[in-house]
Amino acid sequence: MATYVHYWPVGSSVVGTLPMSVRDISSHLVANWIPSLPAAVASSFIGWPPFLIEVVRFNGIDILVLSAYGRRCERQWKSVLSWMLGVAGTRHVLRSEKYRWIAPLSAFYPDALQDVDLSRWHPSFPPSSVTVMRRPGSHYRLRPDYVALRSTAARSQKRPYEWAVIEGKGTQFSLTQMHVCPTDWSNQVRNVVIAVSGSRIAIPRHIVVATRVNPNAVNQTTRRLQVRAWNRSDEPEKPALPSQGAVEIAAAHLFGLFRGLHLRQNALAIALSVQARSEIRQGHLFNSIREGAHQASESAEEELRQRTIETPNEKVFGTAMVSLETELGPIRIELSEPLLMLARKLRQTADYDEAITVLREADAQLDRWQLATSEDDGKTILPFGAVVFSPREFERRG
Repeated sequence: MATYVHYWPVGSSVVGTLPMSVRDISSHLVANWIPSLPAAVASSFIGWPPFLIEVVRFNGIDILVLSAYGRRCERQWKSVLSWMLGVAGTRHVLRSEKYRWIAPLSAFYPDALQDVDLSRWHPSFPPSSVTVMRRPGSHYRLRPDYVALRSTAARSQKRPYEWAVIEGKGTQFSLTQMHVCPTDWSNQVRNVVIAVSGSRIAIPRHIVVATRVNPNAVNQTTRRLQVRAWNRSDEPEKPALPSQGAVEIAAAHLFGLFRGLHLRQNALAIALSVQARSEIRQGHLFNSIREGAHQASESAEEELRQRTIETPNEKVFGTAMVSLETELGPIRIELSEPLLMLARKLRQTADYDEAITVLREADAQLDRWQLATSEDDGKTILPFGAVVFSPREFERRG
């Protein structure tokens, strides 16, 4: 059964619909990396959508609405609910806009706390060639949420990546009359400066996505989810993202994905590869990092073998199915061959020219994988090469 949310795409003043399911919400929460939270806490968010999201018939279509149970939640939980649905709505729009690699900008803050030895502590994302800072002279404290890449491999292997900075919002206010993005949100998404290898780069696109989350409404239809996107049209003309930036944004995406799936050794292997590339760029690479990266890569393979819950393909780069428990049963996540191949090659690559070639090849394969992979009632296709299977109980409750 197809379900929808009311949606205003960029530049539109007329409401339409965007296909979106309860399973989609959980899938986006699976993929979302929250650097400030432990992996176990972040991944525990994925099981709640079937309990608080319902489907109702509205003007001839099935739409997602918040359950009346949400009205009885504590105020603090309502804020968390709004934030999580804001995350899901934002990532769903980015998927519809064909953005594949999404990383939290906070992963690239130069003042982020880092572990001294990534091999001994819970893995964190190390400093890389990408740095993100608040705009100089800005009076706004908040910065945007994400940076995202859109593959251009279908048009040319040499064409620069299309990319954007994104702010996602959860709001209780109706989006129907919000034809212009609110000033505070617009200022926030522009409150950032990005540098790659020390050189500041112009940002081609600033996107704001708002998701209406109104758990206090009495009427069921007033609790329906709404999503709206804005993008200012007078941006600079497509400044190119240096290859180092594209590589480390994709690496941050992979690191967060593996961390959320509790694949600690795979996350560590990606982190150590980022650290190795960073140190080579600075003119040195310690043997301990080189050896640690090799050991982590071997441990990552063993971890995948232990966590795979179905017999993997006999090919060198086969798929892997892993599982995360929820209150309604396990959510299974299949990691595709192109995704695993990218992770394997990227964690063994310390040269940026080689790494960008690996990334572009993976994007071309993922483009073909998406075309060949059909989405049905039992699964959600994520564009970076993962398939999420949720228990049937998810759909019955939703």
